[in-house]
Amino acid sequence: MRIQFSCVGGMANLDLNVVIDTEELPQGKHEELQRLMDTADLSSLSLSKMAGIKSQGADAFSYQLDIAGETKKQSFSFTDTTAPEKVRPLLDYLRNLAIEVKLTE
Repeated sequence: MRIQFSCVGGMANLDLNVVIDTEELPQGKHEELQRLMDTADLSSLSLSKMAGIKSQGADAFSYQLDIAGETKKQSFSFTDTTAPEKVRPLLDYLRNLAIEVKLTE
């Protein structure tokens, strides 16, 4: 599975982008990411309600999440205020992973 994640905004005006091939992650990170994705249950979310969502508030983050599997591709947009509670741990994990990647560049 390939995940393209971007996170912009916040007090520091972050602009993070990362592409993750889940098969290339270390086993522990792969398992944690899969657990968070299962908990987020993204396939149950209504895509039409999330299209074109913009950040509200100067310190809020906006997230774009594109997930491509072998046969299916899904795209999601969230902000800190619109992300469902069950999705927030996944967004936090991906944001931290993106920061980790950016620091190694």
